[in-house]
Amino acid sequence: MTADYDLVIIGTGAAGTSAAAAAVHMGAARVAMVERGPLWGTCVNVGCIPSKFLLTLAGHHYYRGDQQRNYGVDRQFDLGAALAGKNALIERLKEEKKDRFLDRLGIELVKGEAAFLSPGKIRVGDRTLISGRFIIATGSSPSLPPVKGMGSVPYMTSVEALDPERIPESLVVIGGRALGLEFAQLYRHFGADVTLLQRSPRIIPEEEPEISDLLAEYLRQEGVVIRTGVNPESVEKSGDQIMTTTTINGKPEKFSAECLLLATGRTPNTQELHLENAGVSTMKNGAVIVDASMRTTSAGIWAAGDVTGEPMLETAARKGGEIAAINAFSELKRSFDRSALPHGIFTSPQVASVGMTEDRATRAGLPATARNVRMDVLAKPSIVGDARGMVKIVADAASDRILGVHICSPQATEIIQQGVLAIRHRLGIQDLIDEIHTFPSLSEIISVCAREFRKNPEKGCEVPT
Repeated sequence: MTADYDLVIIGTGAAGTSAAAAAVHMGAARVAMVERGPLWGTCVNVGCIPSKFLLTLAGHHYYRGDQQRNYGVDRQFDLGAALAGKNALIERLKEEKKDRFLDRLGIELVKGEAAFLSPGKIRVGDRTLISGRFIIATGSSPSLPPVKGMGSVPYMTSVEALDPERIPESLVVIGGRALGLEFAQLYRHFGADVTLLQRSPRIIPEEEPEISDLLAEYLRQEGVVIRTGVNPESVEKSGDQIMTTTTINGKPEKFSAECLLLATGRTPNTQELHLENAGVSTMKNGAVIVDASMRTTSAGIWAAGDVTGEPMLETAARKGGEIAAINAFSELKRSFDRSALPHGIFTSPQVASVGMTEDRATRAGLPATARNVRMDVLAKPSIVGDARGMVKIVADAASDRILGVHICSPQATEIIQQGVLAIRHRLGIQDLIDEIHTFPSLSEIISVCAREFRKNPEKGCEVPT
């Protein structure tokens, strides 16, 4: 069976749904969305939403309303109730999205594996879909590290870690970026003994060193063992334990735990698309190559989201899908400006950043200057009983323009929006100083930190320890 469409979107995740809504708004009359797996992609099913739901519940259990952060849990976490709540939330959101994107927008859903036959034609099962416009939004899947013995031992990825049969007594996490840190703290709050192994000299190495070091200290205070500079070499089953053999600074060291969790990145889902038939080029890791307008190397085909590689963020997927659809149906030729794209890590406290780090700005040839300030200078942290964290602002010393904002604090992913606006609209230090904030609030910290540039032009505040 053959059918013609104004647009065919392959994938129903954040990039796909954003593209679908934008396409209908642009006047597309017949839009199809193709999906081979669960509807609505990683974020809803096994990503952002269920992980943050469990992090929130486990955090409430772990801290138990203790305003002074005296850690310790004397009762078992109700895993069954938490997983039931998570699953109920997922089903409700999936039904709401079905109503919003399929029923109200009149989009046709085609279930099955998509494969390109030519630049304007794909096959899905026994159907052939024809269109002058395609958007590839097939997302990504967890990738496995090249470690000897990985196929012979049981392990969890971020998918399985969201639906455990029980809470393990001990866990080794390989990977010290966002996913690894969130799951390390989640399982620690569950009650497991957690050891995190990171290859680089520090966790979240792309963040400011002050932010990275501070979060590591908070996690260690909660009992998470963090080892950096680790090179995992092999894994093997040893009784009821999994043994991870590594080298650290050239010396062998072994780590034993009941469970192993891999948080070592993700791989774009392009293996089954037969992109060569459509003239779509990819990188070595399978990521679809796109330009700033999200167009691929083949006319009439765009791509957005994780399938295009880093940064693999839901925020990037949504914006990229929208831009792809707009460019597919207009002459506007909008570009995706990633300079003001924020990202967050939903540990407690959270980490959020936007723009350049001080080191990156310096390496770019900019006269970078920076200041930082602790959250405990504000009244609100004392009121809510959590004064952990700090903010660091990076600016251009010549123009005063904001280059980057970096936060480790409760609600950092909310506060960071001030930084997004500052960078997007090329604001300066004085603009942040002049902002009027609700009192008492955590968001005041941005203005307070900006004032540090005026107090001492030669030196920033001390980093909290």
